[in-house]
Amino acid sequence: MIIVYISLALFIGSIIYLAFFAFKTFKDTKPTIENVNQTVTRIQAKTDQIKSETDQLAMTQQEITEDVEYKKEAVQYTVEAAKEIPEPFKNIWFSIKGDKWKLRNRSDA
Repeated sequence: MIIVYISLALFIGSIIYLAFFAFKTFKDTKPTIENVNQTVTRIQAKTDQIKSETDQLAMTQQEITEDVEYKKEAVQYTVEAAKEIPEPFKNIWFSIKGDKWKLRNRSDA
């Protein structure tokens, strides 16, 4: 019967020893766990900030692309209009200079 009591005492002692070291380990690791949680929070905040900046940059890029397309079309329209100017300008020039210009061109040919 003494063996049973000794075994029971050893079992209870080992449970107490286990609980003591589990509590001590928990107490020692608590600052580390809090530090890790703070780090995760900071990383999440930075990730959200980067995502927000990425969205803003995408919007700015889209606006710039649209602006470039608009200006490109405006320049192309101006170039096309400038290409059409010589013919009416020649007609005006011929009407101002009259027959002298036509005679000069005929003699050159």
